Amino acid sequence: MQISFLNRLTLRQITVFLAVCQHRSYSRAAEHLALTQPAVSAQIRSLEELVGQALFDYIGRQLFLTSAGELMLRAARELQQRLVHLEIELTDLHGQLQGRLNIAVETSAERLMGQKLQHFCQHHPGVDMAVHVGNHDDLLSRLRDNLDDLAVMTKVPSDQSLQYTPFAEHTLEVVIDRNHPLCTQTGLRLQDLLSYPMLLREPGSGTRQITDEYCRQNSVVIPRYQQLGSNRLICHALPGSENWSILPTDIIRDSGLAQQLSTLNVHGFPIRRSWCSVYPRAKHLNPLSKAFLDTLHTPIRGAPRDTG
Repeated sequence: MQISFLNRLTLRQITVFLAVCQHRSYSRAAEHLALTQPAVSAQIRSLEELVGQALFDYIGRQLFLTSAGELMLRAARELQQRLVHLEIELTDLHGQLQGRLNIAVETSAERLMGQKLQHFCQHHPGVDMAVHVGNHDDLLSRLRDNLDDLAVMTKVPSDQSLQYTPFAEHTLEVVIDRNHPLCTQTGLRLQDLLSYPMLLREPGSGTRQITDEYCRQNSVVIPRYQQLGSNRLICHALPGSENWSILPTDIIRDSGLAQQLSTLNVHGFPIRRSWCSVYPRAKHLNPLSKAFLDTLHTPIRGAPRDTG
């Protein structure tokens, strides 16, 4: 059966549709695209007329995708990604990489990625970089929605849908105030810390997932803890308190509190994991993504050794 309406779809309709999907609002999509709200509504209405089905439902003043809308969203993202690839491949024919590269980075990798991004941009000045920083679960969600060319994270799920390659070590240590009573003790095990409250990241973070995994493997249950939304916030909450935490080594070093904090020599620490480059296994990497992967997996000459 021939589907003739596909020949009448326009890139403008696709762009407006994707903006409405992203913002879940006609007015916010209009603001993002520098259009009027009636113009956005007209584009969606004409697209729905071509498809012959509604793409959005209003339920309780909220916008939701219909089944047809879900199918259109998947196709629109694939089309948008293919056009990006085409632009990059055409510019690559002239010997210089150009285009836009979307990278997602787990929060704890900010320091490591700062060096890599600077190096990449120096060697590819024609590339526009968009870097999203979020926690582990946020990055997995973005990979599922094909919002980024690739991501940098630790603890990659083993569901076979993601292609990943380790490129740098990631270590976590037990950290406390330098005047904490435990600082004078030796031969510590994690169980010895449980009489003091712990500061923990939220469940969606990579640091929290690694911590929970370590506790499960060692049959440790944390009886008292407070949950904070960032590693740096935890660092600033430790000085002058009896709290303790498990944090990435780089965060401890870069917190500006090195003189006020101390890392404990606890059996089984530091925990060692790897930073990995990650992208969907079914995704075809464009030349920009491949060039960035080369940067990730090549040591930067003259830079300090990556340990986080």
